[in-house]
Amino acid sequence: MLVDILTGTLLIIILVVSSGVAVDVFEKIAYEMKVNKLMLATLLVAISTSLPELFVGVASSINGQPQIALGNIIGANLANLSWIIGGAALVFGSIPVVGDYLSKELWISIGLVMAPFLLISDGTLSRWDGILLIFLYFVYAYISIKGGSNTLKHLKHSGRKQTVHHIKTKVEWVAHMMILLLAFVILAASSWMLINLVLRVSTTLNVSPFWIGMVVIAIGTTLPELVLSIVASEKREISLVLGNVLGSVVVNSTLILGIIAIINPIAYVDRLQRGVAGVFLITILGLFWLFTKSKHKLERWEGAVLIGVFVMFLGLQLMLA
Repeated sequence: MLVDILTGTLLIIILVVSSGVAVDVFEKIAYEMKVNKLMLATLLVAISTSLPELFVGVASSINGQPQIALGNIIGANLANLSWIIGGAALVFGSIPVVGDYLSKELWISIGLVMAPFLLISDGTLSRWDGILLIFLYFVYAYISIKGGSNTLKHLKHSGRKQTVHHIKTKVEWVAHMMILLLAFVILAASSWMLINLVLRVSTTLNVSPFWIGMVVIAIGTTLPELVLSIVASEKREISLVLGNVLGSVVVNSTLILGIIAIINPIAYVDRLQRGVAGVFLITILGLFWLFTKSKHKLERWEGAVLIGVFVMFLGLQLMLA
């Protein structure tokens, strides 16, 4: 079991590092995009911030275990909205709210995050449901960019340092494409190995793959968002953290989960665990609105509350395992 734990930790680290390399290449490509290609640039970087969830989801679906993907998406969203954003507020004092977050973006995000829960209520997240989720993402991206939304219009910054390296020659383009391809191969291989490891561990511990995806893998796949939040804070762009997190959560719930459902429809199992996750997700989103509606910022003690809610979620899930 110790060997499995160490192997799983190593695979998650490889996922995070290789996704980081892919993000760097995506940023260079997006930097070369013209203003009229903002939609494409935004889409590229939005996907890059969720590469671990995407590759783990695709690998689990191809392996006939889409429950792992569903658990990973739900767990990643909970982690992003609780210990990632709460930790940033706890460490850096407060997170200001900018743009139309309170009047529009939060409510749109809540609707899109809860959409998979509504679609799966009939027993299955079907391929048609997956197509609908992808369609909702593109509608959201288009409306957000047209309306000047902070969540997506500034997502390409992702709290990272501005790219200064221009891709000038065809040789550089080829080199960057080769690096991107290599990163994808590593992501695919490590994701496949991680899914097989999860299946073996779930059988040994007599717990569902959905639970491991939601509680264990999700914490690892959200590490890129944590890094981006820290870098944004160091650059004094803490106001972008909230938009980046919301953007990542929306991408996970629509685009990534839609792709997974098209590959392999997700059957309705683990009702209690998923129900508990849904309740905690609504609770955390409600706390966001309550904490930020009057002062237009998320304070340190409020971040601590969000982290506490996530700890309660983990404790309850351990009891239900």
